[in-house]
Amino acid sequence: MSTDKRPQDDRLTDAQRKAVDALTEAPQYAGKSKLYVFAHLPAREKATYFREHFLIPCIAAVIVIALCTFVIVRFVSPRERPALYAAVVDSTLPLGEATKLEEQYEQQLGRDVIIDDYFDTQKDGLSKLQTMISDKQIDVVIAPPNVFKELAGYGYFTNLTSALSADEYHNLHMYAADFHGFDDSDLADDVDDSGSGKGKAEPYGLKLDDAKRWHTFATDDAALIGVVANTQQSGNARHFIDYLYN
Repeated sequence: MSTDKRPQDDRLTDAQRKAVDALTEAPQYAGKSKLYVFAHLPAREKATYFREHFLIPCIAAVIVIALCTFVIVRFVSPRERPALYAAVVDSTLPLGEATKLEEQYEQQLGRDVIIDDYFDTQKDGLSKLQTMISDKQIDVVIAPPNVFKELAGYGYFTNLTSALSADEYHNLHMYAADFHGFDDSDLADDVDDSGSGKGKAEPYGLKLDDAKRWHTFATDDAALIGVVANTQQSGNARHFIDYLYN
């Protein structure tokens, strides 16, 4: 009597053998790119395959492109500049009065202006002011005498004899106040040395004591106005000064 056993595979049904063969076969798209696989899949399987392999990368790409476009547009397009930016330092206007002055001057000028009274030198107002002046964002500064003197010493203001026309200065010279400007021409190379307030005294500020329109909004506290040295809107700055005095 023979003791040979039939191979194990002989006990499998046809269906089972087909399943085993399918498992041992190399994947249909082995070594192919995802795009190739997507292109050759049956239509009913494309949506699922797209969600699993392409959806998140596509969303990320769209976000990156949108951000890049935004940055490029902002970089190549100049920022809209108000006709005048006036910095009001250390509450020389009561709360809410800067907005009223801004609205009335906009109506008179017919263009957008900003009267910004958020410059508190006891907090970060001075650094904010210095940064904005450096970026050529501010046209005129209104400040109490002690702060104005400090800013003039930094060289932030234009001599009023050149900032105003001859007729304008003639009409306002009685309100002019001299301050020492910035001059580092005679200083040594000491890192602690500075030319602040070492320049000759020149008329950098106009006292607002008798500026009629200014006192429609302001308190009786002393304040001065000066034209920022690097303003690119000197004509609008002069117009605003004339507006405050008349």
